[in-house]
Amino acid sequence: MRVFIVDDEPIAIGILEKYVAQIEGLELAGACRNGVEAFNLLQHTRVDLLLLDIEMPGLNGLSLLKNLHDPPSVILTTAYRDYALESYDFEVADYLLKPIAFERFLRAIQKVRKIGPPVNNPESVSVGRPYLYFKSGHKMVQVFLDDVLYVESMGNYARIFLAPGGSVVTYQKMSDLEDLLPAGDFVRIHRSYLVRRDKVTAYTPNTVEVGGRELPVGGNYKGRF
Repeated sequence: MRVFIVDDEPIAIGILEKYVAQIEGLELAGACRNGVEAFNLLQHTRVDLLLLDIEMPGLNGLSLLKNLHDPPSVILTTAYRDYALESYDFEVADYLLKPIAFERFLRAIQKVRKIGPPVNNPESVSVGRPYLYFKSGHKMVQVFLDDVLYVESMGNYARIFLAPGGSVVTYQKMSDLEDLLPAGDFVRIHRSYLVRRDKVTAYTPNTVEVGGRELPVGGNYKGRF
């Protein structure tokens, strides 16, 4: 089983990594320290088991589960008993309270093996299009990355322009979006613009055409572009 750890405490990650390494048949797929990073990594990383903390800054563990269409098996690892009842709604395999003893962790792994992996929705698996959720107003809006034409900075906000039309305004700085979006698909061309590479229809050293609009290439970004 490929195991992925999500926890904002480095010490907790280290303990779980040692536990995973001691059990035959487990492989560490990775670890991260917040829910947003985990959400993005899980879009393109094969994971069979998620060791998931609940209380984390930004997107907490249960909110992460709410936004995963086909989550893997999940063991919650937390210092709080308060979420035990709510966790049943997510059909998690087990609920471990920190500090977690190795023997208790081993029992949880055995439980996952008996239950087996969750049954995925065949329809959603066949789609397989990478996406992210962005906060727009009071809603979290799903944006398929292959629909994005370009992103325009609006100070502390950004407007994501989509094909074949429409846009989403989100409370995100451009620097944060640049880190969030896959570097292989998106490139920064200006302090105010980030474009999807395969949507560029023409360019010069000073301009880029995308979505029927001509965008400037900033002097500080020409070399990278």
